Amino acid sequence: MNSKEEIFSEAKKLHVSGNINDAKKLYLELIEIDEDNFLFQNLLGTTLLQLKEYDGAIKHLNISIKLNPGFAESFGNRGIAHAEKKQYQEAISNYDKAINLKKNFFDAYLNKGIALKNIRKYNDALKYYDFCIRVNPKNPKIYINLGNLFLEQKNFKEALKFYDKAISLQGGFAEAYYNRGEANQQLRNYKQAIRDYATALKINNNLDYIQGKLLHAKMHINDWENFDNQIENLKVGIKNNKKVILPFPLLALIDDPKMHKDVSEKYSKDSFPFFLNKKKIRPKLKNKINVGYFSADFRDHATLHLISDVFKNHNKSEFKISGFNYGLKEDKMTHKISKYFHNFFDCKNLSDEEIVNLSQKNNIHIAVDLKGYTLDSRAGIFYNNPAPIKINYLGYPGTMGAKCYNYIIADKIVLPQKEIKNFTEEILYLPNCYQSNQLKIDISQKNLTKEEIGLPEKDFVFGCLNNGYKITPLIFNSWMNILKKSEKSILWLLEVNDEGKKNLAKESSKRGVNPKRIIFAKKLPVEEHLKRIKFIDLFLDTFPYNAHTTASEVIRMGVPIVTLKGSTFASRVSSSILKNVGLEELIVNNIDDYTNLAVKIAKDKKKLWGLKNHLTIKNNTKKLFDSKKFTENLEEIYKNIIKLNNQFFI
Repeated sequence: MNSKEEIFSEAKKLHVSGNINDAKKLYLELIEIDEDNFLFQNLLGTTLLQLKEYDGAIKHLNISIKLNPGFAESFGNRGIAHAEKKQYQEAISNYDKAINLKKNFFDAYLNKGIALKNIRKYNDALKYYDFCIRVNPKNPKIYINLGNLFLEQKNFKEALKFYDKAISLQGGFAEAYYNRGEANQQLRNYKQAIRDYATALKINNNLDYIQGKLLHAKMHINDWENFDNQIENLKVGIKNNKKVILPFPLLALIDDPKMHKDVSEKYSKDSFPFFLNKKKIRPKLKNKINVGYFSADFRDHATLHLISDVFKNHNKSEFKISGFNYGLKEDKMTHKISKYFHNFFDCKNLSDEEIVNLSQKNNIHIAVDLKGYTLDSRAGIFYNNPAPIKINYLGYPGTMGAKCYNYIIADKIVLPQKEIKNFTEEILYLPNCYQSNQLKIDISQKNLTKEEIGLPEKDFVFGCLNNGYKITPLIFNSWMNILKKSEKSILWLLEVNDEGKKNLAKESSKRGVNPKRIIFAKKLPVEEHLKRIKFIDLFLDTFPYNAHTTASEVIRMGVPIVTLKGSTFASRVSSSILKNVGLEELIVNNIDDYTNLAVKIAKDKKKLWGLKNHLTIKNNTKKLFDSKKFTENLEEIYKNIIKLNNQFFI
């Protein structure tokens, strides 16, 4: 039998060479021989930490610390294990103990900075990063984490500087290229983002979600090279339970509810495997139902344009409503709608746990997530249990794939009965369209003309003012066929970036259409943007991610929409809107019918006039824009779920 020293020597060799599982087995042998050896316990805890067995790691690190409370590395490693479980306060406490024992403990300082960043204590985090720079100025880990801090604060240019520094210090630093790609994407430097993601992928093709990030960046500039192959690769990855794409970008690429659920469940489990606060809370329920709305978009944003009347119209004698605003941006709309709430909390500098404590302190009965998995979402709040009832609504058109969300609000068109199996939430059905809308909106009084906005006076205007990343080759092929079959017509698209314009011109030429027949709408203030929509003769919807807010705006301005109804929530929103304004005839089920219907309407002036006239009759659009009735229906849902879940309240 080998001696303890020989086993220990072999275990260390295996550990250093990366054979973690084999090292773990030998450390277990050593502990059987000598369970009171603090170093063996620490090293076993370290291997378990590396194997992502965090509870086991904490168990053995606890033993190590009990045997030798003066060994700083055990505290440092226990801090990492707690951080991986997103227990950041416990992590910080352990890092502090490690630092007290070992004054220049670089890793503990760096890891404490990361933990402070994760609870949004940015200035405190900077102090620890500054110390790390003084101790070890050429360590690239410092600079990537500084980049991450500024990325989270939306200071993207500053983030780029630190990612550049990390890359200059470490050749082939895949994570730094990946994160620099993210910063460039946020700055709309899409070509550079694509280069960064591609470099990261080349260095390490196992980086989480890198395939989806790269394709999503390409979609922003309508770069469809090898598009079909990339989609097939995504499908294979999803079927093999790989982390290939985040939930949100998938909505615009693949019309498959089961895949949407699988990706959301995978993301949920991987992002928050230990984060669910299972502590039962039982707020008092007296005269009013307390509803909390959580969002980063209480500002000039599509979601707020849709839901602001709900906040205004809530029956304040029966409901007490609170807004939890964790967005970094505020504007005149923020200040306007804040007056509709009983409480409107500025949460941008609060951690998820602090926001949850605030919610519980204010006795919130129903917490409504208006972000889901869209940009700036903070699903961690909902994993920490802000209220007994948690709802996914409006911001994200799909399942969160997480058991901490009790419900999703939908209608029977966007989420038919046969697709309930692909949602982890229980479905709450509104009687009409799930989408809230304002009764009235501000529209510019300027006397805009076609000439002023660059449209030909006499040509038929097909329009799609959706975000450019929603344009897929499938739908673009149809649009080009529509133009070829419709004389004296143009396609009016929203201008996003120069690269996108160039690529769409190239794609139209490939399909035999003069690029000059595609005209781009420049960015305008929202009131003027709404006014110019009236110049569209027929709106052509995207697929598989429909127009959502844009669809209701287009209908409001009296413009008919042709939509292709798919299988997912995101691909059925325009169908729901059209059904609610009595224009089901504009809903089709395949791409050929989509093309043919658009061409038919363009050639039939009487038909087009009839469709537009239909939308000018107030009763035809009343259901969609009756915000008071919508709010009453929503409140009825809230009342019913309170009754159904009465056991959660005192």
